[in-house]
Amino acid sequence: MQLEQMKTWHWWLLITLLATLIFTVRALGPVDLEGWAQHRNVGYVMDMMWQGSWLAQYDIQGRILSKPPLHTWTIAPFAAVLGVDRLAMILPAFLSVLVLSWLVFFEGRRRFGLLAGAFAALAVILSPMMLKHIALVRSDPMFALGIAAAAFIAFRAWETGRGWIWFWVIAGLATLIKGPLGLILAGAGLLAYFWEKRTDSTTPALRGRQWPGVIAFFAISLSWFLLALWQQGYELIDKMFFDELIGQAAGTRKDSIPGENLPKPTLFLLLRFLPFSLFFFYGLWCVFRRPADNAAERRFERFLTVWVLTGLLIFSLAAHHRADLLLPLWPACALIAGREMVRFMNHIGQTKFVSGLVVVALLVIGGSYNHYHHPTGKRAENVEYAAQMQQAAAIIQAEAIDVSQLQHMGTATLLQMYLGTFHQWLDLPQLYQMLEAQGEVLLAVEPWALELLQQTSDLQISSLFDQQHALAETPVMIVRVSL
Repeated sequence: MQLEQMKTWHWWLLITLLATLIFTVRALGPVDLEGWAQHRNVGYVMDMMWQGSWLAQYDIQGRILSKPPLHTWTIAPFAAVLGVDRLAMILPAFLSVLVLSWLVFFEGRRRFGLLAGAFAALAVILSPMMLKHIALVRSDPMFALGIAAAAFIAFRAWETGRGWIWFWVIAGLATLIKGPLGLILAGAGLLAYFWEKRTDSTTPALRGRQWPGVIAFFAISLSWFLLALWQQGYELIDKMFFDELIGQAAGTRKDSIPGENLPKPTLFLLLRFLPFSLFFFYGLWCVFRRPADNAAERRFERFLTVWVLTGLLIFSLAAHHRADLLLPLWPACALIAGREMVRFMNHIGQTKFVSGLVVVALLVIGGSYNHYHHPTGKRAENVEYAAQMQQAAAIIQAEAIDVSQLQHMGTATLLQMYLGTFHQWLDLPQLYQMLEAQGEVLLAVEPWALELLQQTSDLQISSLFDQQHALAETPVMIVRVSL
């Protein structure tokens, strides 16, 4: 079958099956929840589901959430049905990637043609960075989806002068995922109006009623923040504003300064989204050198370009650099890349291009299987550690220890996830307070925490099990502590 003969529903089905296949490959791999800072989000889910902390969650180290909780909230229905486990917590990421690919396909088909939209959706699914995030307990794919949805609505509102309220509503939801950067990135493409106005006097003005949407945006974003602030106080401001928002941008709490690694985000965009990023960068050059003749197409390509370049400028100037931060820019990049892929196919011939695309898809899926099912390096250590925590939890439960009374110091989030408990780590003052109240504390520790306790001369510490016990094969130890 020639690609031109494929109907829209064929592409919908192919995109859905491909995303589902990749997710299944990832989901069937070993548990890696201790890597990529997932353990913090796992802790938030445990606090929400088991402790009833819906407004503001803590991790097991007693650290308050660093970003708004919409991502955590979306896990709740899956956790309620499936339990607090890995599958329940990675399903929102999969659904976010799937819906994002649908959205990119829909917009690409509408603006650049059916094949361009289809190739753009494939670029979303098959990019290495999206392969990573499709099965992680992280908010990045959902944030990218929110920004893309708001951005496409904004472009349509620019053209028609209607529907601005939905832009503000979706931007408000994106803000509840990772903060105010959602609004900035979602609206960045609208700056293309000034570019387009210089070359086309008939460009539609940015018209339409904004106030209802602005009110909705602040109602959505501030309602949660004010309630959480009333409940948690200054700790929330210190974490979310001074540590995360200002600290990440200016590097005030990190050993870095704004602009220190200026080219790094651009290099991340090139290398972490190969091979599709090559089509994007060539397409970006074409936007400036050979803009589209059709006014509507030119307006959209410039909208996408300004969206990407504004995001790159923000991330390049920020003190915090991480390739994952570029995910909200990739939908726009993929659309530009998709159009260039069609042009490239027309140049080299459909047979060669499709053969190459199939090879890329097979390499991506096969590489994903090998990378995530046979981990190496630091990731292998994380996978082994997660398996040890599952083993330790099973041993503890088999010993009929009352895990509801078992306190923790320095143990992994996964240990408590498997035990079904949520006890924040004790520090020494809290431990002394408990000892004074009840005389003895049963404590789960890891070696570094035990060493810290042993340096305290007035504590009596005895291990519950000897070195021949099965628990000794894991990093976890159960000790009795008394004064």
